[in-house]
Amino acid sequence: MYKLRAMRAPVVLVMAALAGCATASPPAAQLPAQLSVASRSAGDTAVSIPAGVSLADGLSPDEAVAIALWNNADFRLQLADLGFARADLLEAGLLRNPVLSLLFPVGPKQFEGTLRLPIEVLWERPRRVAAARLAFERAAKGLEQYGLNLVADVEIAHADLALAQARADLAATAATEFEAIRAIADSRLRAGDISELEAQTARVDAARARQEAERATYDVAVRANALRARLGLAMDPAGAALTVPQSRAGTLPADDRCGDRPGLLERLTRDALASRPEVRAAEIAIEAAGARLGWEKARVATLTAVLDANGAGREGFEAGPGLDVALPVFDRNQGNRARAAAEMERASLAYVAVRQRVTTELVEALTLAAHARSARTAWQQAVVAPLEDQVRLARRAFEAGDVSSLFVLETARRLTDARLRARDIDADLARATARVERAVGRPCAARGQNER
Repeated sequence: MYKLRAMRAPVVLVMAALAGCATASPPAAQLPAQLSVASRSAGDTAVSIPAGVSLADGLSPDEAVAIALWNNADFRLQLADLGFARADLLEAGLLRNPVLSLLFPVGPKQFEGTLRLPIEVLWERPRRVAAARLAFERAAKGLEQYGLNLVADVEIAHADLALAQARADLAATAATEFEAIRAIADSRLRAGDISELEAQTARVDAARARQEAERATYDVAVRANALRARLGLAMDPAGAALTVPQSRAGTLPADDRCGDRPGLLERLTRDALASRPEVRAAEIAIEAAGARLGWEKARVATLTAVLDANGAGREGFEAGPGLDVALPVFDRNQGNRARAAAEMERASLAYVAVRQRVTTELVEALTLAAHARSARTAWQQAVVAPLEDQVRLARRAFEAGDVSSLFVLETARRLTDARLRARDIDADLARATARVERAVGRPCAARGQNER
């Protein structure tokens, strides 16, 4: 567990480093070192399994997440797109080149030279760099959110595969039980104890159970392929088969790490609005829009320093300074200022929309988790546990000669059906937990522990 979490750490650290350095470091000096980490992982396009992960003993949720962060092409594409924001940040930090004009002394024309240097950049550059740095940080937060979405999708796909495997195991058990009931029914028909109609019903039930078992087997393959696509292993169809370890035969690991306690919704909502990258990206967008608005307001006039030289002036070679000023008579950058103001308004509205969406997603996910948790407890206590007692009593009665084997098999079949429904509820809880963690923007707790 600790090894896998350490393995996920580099990817998180890459994103954190990209985001953190964007706010704290000079752009030209620090970015190459940052992107050397990203380009190393981006340049390696081969599909591979990260160190420390083994598919031979089954795939745990942490291992699945580690493989996805290592191989998923869409995630790596998002990581590569961060290079555009880096390029914009580099461009924002550059000074404009001076312009040198020379007129050569040909014929009666004397030598003339002019050197022009835009100097408005001296007070525009800090605003421009600030805006680009915020855009870079926003892109990094977007990448972090994309990673969280990928983690949730992988965990849901993992839960679906675990459920499919459990259903296949239970469906095979049910098919065996129905087949035994059919054999007993045929035997009783030959002995004249039951009618042909009752025997035919047992045959139909057995055939239906076989079909269900076969369909469940194909469903395992379908779910495995879906998980393989999430992991970025779709281009390696001949790779090792994906299986999910079961805590015991036919059961799923019940991991209810988000828990359910008073005040949980308020606390998680507060955490989500404070720590979810999507919310932080919306906040940064407002800061960036404000910085851009200030920059555009400062771009009312352009100012260029001029150094003019003549080769044959009144006193021979002459040189002197000057200034070019674009007077803001008609164009006062009204268009860009209006656009920046509109972007500011749009960013503010987007921030409100993101907060509403995050809150809604969290409430829905917690509702689904609470329903699954309640249903699991009720189903276990009201259905599964009584049926387990019935099976034990039926077997004792059979050993005492009080009931037939058909009664024992029928009771066992009902227990199998109940356990199948219990696996559905466990999968619902696993999916809801993944959605809660995506909504909050962080894991509720380590696997096997509950939110405190």
